[in-house]
Amino acid sequence: MTFTKRLSLYLSGFFISLIFILFIFGKKIFSWSYLPNDRVLAEIKTKPLKLSDQSIRQLKFRKLSLDYIKDTVLVKGKINFKKSHAQEVPCPDYILNYKSLEVKFTKCKDTIIINYIN
Repeated sequence: MTFTKRLSLYLSGFFISLIFILFIFGKKIFSWSYLPNDRVLAEIKTKPLKLSDQSIRQLKFRKLSLDYIKDTVLVKGKINFKKSHAQEVPCPDYILNYKSLEVKFTKCKDTIIINYIN
């Protein structure tokens, strides 16, 4: 069997298996969050969100919606690990910056609590 025939058989099997894998796993969403900022932001999305009284007042004062905070700020923001207390037990707190907003939140085992929005 020549090299070209072996290569064509290999590639045809490879593409058939690739189509099979895409057919089975095509609708699943894979996320690669290996950086510390990405891991914390990915964990925020999975837990229920609670607001403190001060953060509710700041939302009203700045005329921001909770959807904007959830969908934009908590997704595209960058965590300032120098100001954050990431090793605090039992609930670490983080400072997240997005444009001119600064959001302080606490990540507990079951919930995320937004302490203030500055």
